[in-house]
Amino acid sequence: METIIGIDLGTTNSAVATLVKGKAELIEIDGEPTMPSCVGIDKAGKLLVGREAVNQLVIEPESTVLSIKRSMGSDNKTSLGGKEFSPEEISSFILKKLKDCAKESLKTDIKKAVITVPAYFNDKQRKATRDAGILAGLEVERIINEPTAASIAYEANKSDDERMLVYDLGGGTFDVSLVVVEDGVVEVKSSHGDTNLGGDDFDQLLADQVADDFMKRHNIDLKADLRSERRLKIAVEKAKCELSDKPFAKIMEEYITDELHLEIELSRHDYEEMIRPHLQKTIDCLHKCLKDASMLPSAIDKVMLVGGSTRTPLVHEMLREAMKIEPRFEINPDLIVAMGAGIQGGIIGGFETNSTLVDITPYTFGASVVGVHDGFEQPDVFAPIIHRNTPVPVSKSEVFYTISDGQEVVHADIYQGEERLVIDNVFVGEFKIEGLSNKAPAQSPIVMNLELDVNGILKVTAVEKSTGLEKSVVMDTKSVENNFDINKAKQNIKTLTKTMEGEDGREDIVDDDENDTVEDAGGKSDLINRAKDLKTRAEKLLDSSIDEDDANEIKDLLDKSKDAIKEKEWEALESLTESLSDMVFYMED
Repeated sequence: METIIGIDLGTTNSAVATLVKGKAELIEIDGEPTMPSCVGIDKAGKLLVGREAVNQLVIEPESTVLSIKRSMGSDNKTSLGGKEFSPEEISSFILKKLKDCAKESLKTDIKKAVITVPAYFNDKQRKATRDAGILAGLEVERIINEPTAASIAYEANKSDDERMLVYDLGGGTFDVSLVVVEDGVVEVKSSHGDTNLGGDDFDQLLADQVADDFMKRHNIDLKADLRSERRLKIAVEKAKCELSDKPFAKIMEEYITDELHLEIELSRHDYEEMIRPHLQKTIDCLHKCLKDASMLPSAIDKVMLVGGSTRTPLVHEMLREAMKIEPRFEINPDLIVAMGAGIQGGIIGGFETNSTLVDITPYTFGASVVGVHDGFEQPDVFAPIIHRNTPVPVSKSEVFYTISDGQEVVHADIYQGEERLVIDNVFVGEFKIEGLSNKAPAQSPIVMNLELDVNGILKVTAVEKSTGLEKSVVMDTKSVENNFDINKAKQNIKTLTKTMEGEDGREDIVDDDENDTVEDAGGKSDLINRAKDLKTRAEKLLDSSIDEDDANEIKDLLDKSKDAIKEKEWEALESLTESLSDMVFYMED
């Protein structure tokens, strides 16, 4: 048996868990059960992940990244420290921090992981998540859906058979899945969702309202300045959380602009009316999920809530109205997904549990063919082969036919989606079979097989029935759509690490290209060592909750000290070191 960790790679927060003596246990990150999914680079060039990155969010907004999960599977690039990074690379920094914390906590090397994704993540997004894990030094044993993971955690060590609706509303995505539990088998019957709907959208609505109010009062746009906008976002997110428990919440931010303060009161009623249209979309998805499983609301025994955004009282109210039963969360909705992933990791690693997982594909997969649509023959009709909500792994075949005599090549692009025309679906990959019999007449049969594994990775095979000629390919969407080169990304991260970190894994006050300066310093080595020691102590203060002005002054002294070493300005360094020493001395007390 081996340790395989489970990771919930979330939009807002991430968590890691493992199976210990048959039970899922959360692994703390920097003393907390979850870690903000935030990555940044400070002025000294140090890579920051999690709480450290959040702490500089207001001071260095242009050097801090949030909600990268929403960009997974896209070509979007993020600039940090003068370098461009893909969503996979940014996510890999988060995954590596979780991996390292697990290694330290469990006192064992961590090589493998189960990573969760929204049920409605498409093939590109799932591959992007897998690649992020590889970049973090993990073997991704399994990609599982978040509602499925939650179901596993909830049903662990339970014996009751029941039908559950898992309503998962997180920071950036929404999923709903219908799960049937029988004799310890957790089987997903249907899923629906929206990969761009979550708490981030609610925060934006609040931020827009507050910014509009401020504009009317003072004729100043808070969203025009990145620092003011970040402060606004942090403030409204805090107010949103308060409104889950209180009817009113106040936002008070001093000097949000040069001379003006922000002070406004929000009501839960106004907030809930603001987000009601978004929540109605989730209820619409819920009904589609039930319809796909051919079940009525009365057939459901339990509605389980997952994700921090489900704490909003209006969510409970709308679910009660739609399902006629009280929604519930016996397990912390922020932690249950990671716990389920940890249990699944334990199952794969050989540990005994009471749960067996049967998952589904939330999308239909098929090929582009010449067919009839709206009474006309068209070359881009979508022909489904694997239908959505089919249990995985699965292998399905359909027969297609050549369209001309002596046809030697067949093109059949693969798509996923539910629309009749391929242009309205998501392109997965290009497939071509060459060398067909040049004597075969039109309407010669070609058997196409699609094989979908438990991670949602697709293999396509086509066979010319008359000759047995076969062609297979594993669909790699990045080579077609994203041009993602994982080896290049590895090298990019390796270069970044060398630049940012010293030999002990910490960023040094002296850059690699300043080594000659240190060697030529002569009798100043004691002064340099003292500066480096102060830097370490000062960085610990920056990671704590200190006054913003003090933090800015410390960072300014650190930057000037670094420049003084580089320019061999020893008198200036001595003065800067004394100033920094005084600040650290009084603040450490």
